[in-house]
Amino acid sequence: MSSIDIPGIHLLYTITSIVLLGMLTRLVLYVSQQMMRTAVDAWKVTAVSLGSGISAVLAAYSFTLSIDAGPDQHNTAIFFIIFFLVSSICGGVVLRVIRNPIGNTKYDLMISFILAFFIYLLHMLTPLLLYPSLLNIHFIEVFISIVLTQSIVFSLFRFLNMYTNGKQLKWSKMLLWFGSAMSGVAITGLGYSIFASFTSYDSSATHYAHFLIPTAFVVITNTILTVIPLLYRNRALLSTHQLYQTLFNDNPSAVLAVSNDGTIQHANKESYRLFSCEGKTAVPLKAASLFPDKETFHYGVSILTSGRTHQWDTKMLQDSGKQLNVHITGIPTVMKHHIVGYFLVIKDVTHTIRTAKQIEFLAYHDDLTKLPNRRLMQQKVKTYIEKATPFSILLIDYDLFKRINDIFGHSFGDEVLVETAARLENILDGKGTVSRVGGDEFLLIVPEKTAIQLAGAIVEQFRKPMRLRDYELVLQASIGITSFPEHAEDVDNLYKYADIAMYQSKENGGNGYTFFHPSMAEKQVRRFEIEHELQKAIDAQAFSLYFQPKFHSISRTISGAEVLLRWHHPKRGFIPPNVFIPIAEESGLIVPIERSVIARVMACLSKWKEETDEIHLPCISINVSVITFLQDDFASFFREKLEHYNLHGSMLELEITERVVMQNEAKINTILQKLRETGVRISIDDFGTGYSSLNYLDKLQVDILKIDQTFIQHIENDQTIVATIQSLAENLKLHTIAEGVETEAQLDELRQLGCTEVQGYLFSKPLPQAEFERSYISRIPADA
Repeated sequence: MSSIDIPGIHLLYTITSIVLLGMLTRLVLYVSQQMMRTAVDAWKVTAVSLGSGISAVLAAYSFTLSIDAGPDQHNTAIFFIIFFLVSSICGGVVLRVIRNPIGNTKYDLMISFILAFFIYLLHMLTPLLLYPSLLNIHFIEVFISIVLTQSIVFSLFRFLNMYTNGKQLKWSKMLLWFGSAMSGVAITGLGYSIFASFTSYDSSATHYAHFLIPTAFVVITNTILTVIPLLYRNRALLSTHQLYQTLFNDNPSAVLAVSNDGTIQHANKESYRLFSCEGKTAVPLKAASLFPDKETFHYGVSILTSGRTHQWDTKMLQDSGKQLNVHITGIPTVMKHHIVGYFLVIKDVTHTIRTAKQIEFLAYHDDLTKLPNRRLMQQKVKTYIEKATPFSILLIDYDLFKRINDIFGHSFGDEVLVETAARLENILDGKGTVSRVGGDEFLLIVPEKTAIQLAGAIVEQFRKPMRLRDYELVLQASIGITSFPEHAEDVDNLYKYADIAMYQSKENGGNGYTFFHPSMAEKQVRRFEIEHELQKAIDAQAFSLYFQPKFHSISRTISGAEVLLRWHHPKRGFIPPNVFIPIAEESGLIVPIERSVIARVMACLSKWKEETDEIHLPCISINVSVITFLQDDFASFFREKLEHYNLHGSMLELEITERVVMQNEAKINTILQKLRETGVRISIDDFGTGYSSLNYLDKLQVDILKIDQTFIQHIENDQTIVATIQSLAENLKLHTIAEGVETEAQLDELRQLGCTEVQGYLFSKPLPQAEFERSYISRIPADA
């Protein structure tokens, strides 16, 4: 038998194998990490490369032995082909497997057994194929080498997995190279051990030396490769334990670890705070004892014990007896494929639920009165409609509520609304629903049969004084009533018809109620059409100017004239001012209309001044609504028009109503001061029918009081009111004009009372501009 003992070459092979296997180990780690980032198919190419590397190592090993033994050349070629194929398969399996995390010992043993089989097969092929002349099987050594192969592969597999899937340690690079070197020593020694177990030697001592020495190296390196992952695993387990312990103890939510029998095994700090049981222990209480709703809790637990996570809301009982709203997230605890308990993550949502309820309340209730708002009202009406339950709605609106805000302030107005809400709820007494649907609008949903009775009670209640902040108020409200299904079968139309009926109540004088009638809707449509046509009339200047002369009560000579507006519609015919003026005021179109009138009147005065060449022209009075008068630029507009037509303000008189007088005093004074600078005179129209007081008359310093025609009509029987107004004007040094004078008897009474200027059908009806010019402009005496 030829000797194969060449120490120098064997030493060279050992060093070469260590280096190559160390590099291969490093390659395996690098490639496996790259495979996790790139396409999975990359492992196939890498397996071939790894197989080639292993083949090269084993080729060097075979070469050292063949120097002395001289293998068969034909067998050598077949040997390397088989080596390459088996090595490639082995390398592919290695790369494929080490991407899976460690932790399952059975899985690791199974995979390492497969890999050990491939490696042992590769080493066993060397003596079987290349050195058949040296073949001598030693069964004990074969068994030992098989165990060593299995052991070293299992340890190496764990070592590779540790670096592929684990968290790296501070000294990981140095440990990696050290482990790689040990792997090289182990694989090299393993090769010699397997070879020795299948071959014969010159003596038993030589045989045991060739088997035991490499086996010792394999055992030592295997021990090292086994200890390193164990140390790492212990350190990793400790780190993981500390990490999850921190997550458990310092979790902002209460966390309970519960066993399958419902006993609390662990509870974090937040749990004790939430349960209000500081100084006591929650272990080993039963988790179910913390939750009053046992049925809901046990249902949730049944889902957890079936292996599924579950979330639910319930109430939790504190140690003090107080109940909290909590949200529970349950997570099953699984160990070795068995459910051994569950975690309960408990979050206190009491404040969240309370906040959500507040938000929901604010979404459906009025913030001031706490009554249901329009949104909730619409939902309730829809519910009644869906159930086909007959009902009525009462839409209530204050008359002139804006005056309260302007005089007493908005906070006082809010108190009035709150008191009103309380009164309405008291009247209903649970027989209906009160909602606040607008600024000073309230809507009641009541049974259809009680609508009239409740409306009457509300009107009667509003007639009673309301005392707030030492003020006593008597308020008026207009009510519109509509019913389902009599008038409409949907929310929008019911509300619209109630609104129409409510405005009809206002037109009827207010402080009353009106049932909707289809004719009211037609009237409302007509109002809408007129509003639309008003804009066209403004653009086309379709309004005609009429002038009603004013006369001296004694001389009966003309002293001036009041300009009036008339609208002759091409299709509708004559539309009275009491129809289109309120519509213009509500829509805001009154502003361009009255500004147009002012400009046209000034144009007439300028024309008359040039044509008659007279110094004394009639003073023309123009009615100005509160909306137009309170425009910020009204005074500057008036001044600009005077300058444009080269007129003096004394040729004009502006008639304002008592509604203007009752507005913001500071703003009124500012506007009046600017107007007075132009020389224009100011008169209060329909004096005595509104809310004026001596205080306002004194502060505003108006020039003229126009006595309303309603007082003139009864002057023959009762002179008291007219006499009082005339006396008041004389004391305040104001001029008076009596409106609506139609008889000589009325004129005589006014003369006796001292009224020097009158206006009415006794002298002249309103005249078109052309007729007024023919009748009066050319006849004005120079000394008038």
